[in-house]
Amino acid sequence: MNATKPHSTLWIAVVALAGIQAVPASAEESPWTRDNRIAISADGNPHADADDVGATPLTMAVMAKAGLQDNLVHFDFDNFLEYERIDPEENRMWQSAMGAQARFGFDRNRFFDAAIQPNRAIEHLTGVINESTAKDPLYLIAAGPMELIYRALEAADADARKHVTIVSHHDYNEYFKPRLWHRNWNDIQRLVPDIGYLRIKDQNGSKGQGLKGSSNDDFQWLKHHADSKLNWVYDRIAAGKPDVSDAGMLTWLIGINGTDTVVSIAEMKDWFGTDSISNTGDPQTTPDAPAGVAPDVVPPQGQSIFKEVDGKLVIEAESVPLTDDWVVETSESDFSGDGYIRWMPSWIHKISHQHQGVLMYRLRITHPGEYRMALRSSHKGAPERDKWNDCWTLMGLNPVHPYGITRKTYHAINQESFDSGTGFTWHTTHDNYGSVAKSDGHFSTPVYQLDKGDHYFWICGRSGGYRIDKIHFFKQGVDGFKDDAEPVTPIISVDQDRDEPQR
Repeated sequence: MNATKPHSTLWIAVVALAGIQAVPASAEESPWTRDNRIAISADGNPHADADDVGATPLTMAVMAKAGLQDNLVHFDFDNFLEYERIDPEENRMWQSAMGAQARFGFDRNRFFDAAIQPNRAIEHLTGVINESTAKDPLYLIAAGPMELIYRALEAADADARKHVTIVSHHDYNEYFKPRLWHRNWNDIQRLVPDIGYLRIKDQNGSKGQGLKGSSNDDFQWLKHHADSKLNWVYDRIAAGKPDVSDAGMLTWLIGINGTDTVVSIAEMKDWFGTDSISNTGDPQTTPDAPAGVAPDVVPPQGQSIFKEVDGKLVIEAESVPLTDDWVVETSESDFSGDGYIRWMPSWIHKISHQHQGVLMYRLRITHPGEYRMALRSSHKGAPERDKWNDCWTLMGLNPVHPYGITRKTYHAINQESFDSGTGFTWHTTHDNYGSVAKSDGHFSTPVYQLDKGDHYFWICGRSGGYRIDKIHFFKQGVDGFKDDAEPVTPIISVDQDRDEPQR
């Protein structure tokens, strides 16, 4: 199922290895029953989207009011794995998740900070999955990226994971990768083709629909509620952002929304009413946040290493294993090489999420310095005013913040070559946004300071129909940059590299 398409009904994905199909269910009612178990995997890490800071305690408050504390069999948070250390004073999700656990009477042994105890979180979720049967299914709410869910499913029993149903409402949770070698919803489908999947409407909504407010004022009813626990929920929303949309997955699952997949803030206010939630917890027992832990970052080895020679790296784009919807097409008369790669998602005329079709190029630099980068690329055949002429790129192993670190990289369409020949050009520009735009400007030339040693360069699919033939990295001052006739530089296999004596 393509997350970029709107969903007016509940969708259940029927997945085959050959592709992704989506079949609309006959009703918008949740299949969950009161005896069914629920697990939740959420993010909320610092420098990530802050919506979970408020959505998590509101979700816990909803479950507590509904008397479903025992149904929650697993909750992990800060699930951006291999991301960055979170010190206690920055751990806003600990305050939200563990504060809600204490106040609303949930089992503390089922809560895991994935930034502190990633392996324990994965092992616990694996155990919960392994308990799943046809009579005792597990509903797993994806309120953050899916790498942790993938690892748990990978370690679980094959028969048990058939009785797991993932609940989602947004392509961010389905496709965003904190590290570009992580796995997402596409990979889960390949791992467990028959996994259950419930995709409901985006709970962000607009014009009074959904659980995304325009300001904290939309949640004043929590601030002034007679229940001090709900006053605290308001404080957590204010500590994050007025967006508790992820809580809408739980409200729909347990039947609060009725026949509508979207619940509004006003409906939530009415549902909570004026009565206090039974005082089953104790805010005084909220444990202190533990010391931060530096993540164990293990980058992929890949299959090949591209060697720089005399300040040059010349790479045929199809020289790495292709992922998702990248395909190889045959060469045309006026450019070199055996072919080029093309991003061909089923939604070719729409922009896909930035972390699909991840390609990794491992570069070995022997002459350190400042390197220019250019892609020989084209989107021939696109409409005259079409601007879908780009991909996402990233240099390095830095964690991928949701806003700005992954660069939008494109070639201009208003060039003489656009309507002639293949349309391939070397014009390459970064179209920056977020934090990068503030530091580098809206547009910048792709230039990287590369030290001696190995570096990782990533390309992700974005614009349907976009083609890439070659990739050039040339040290400043070295001739031949953007020259079609430059020969491809050496490639060695990772296995060969291990066998060679290290100097």
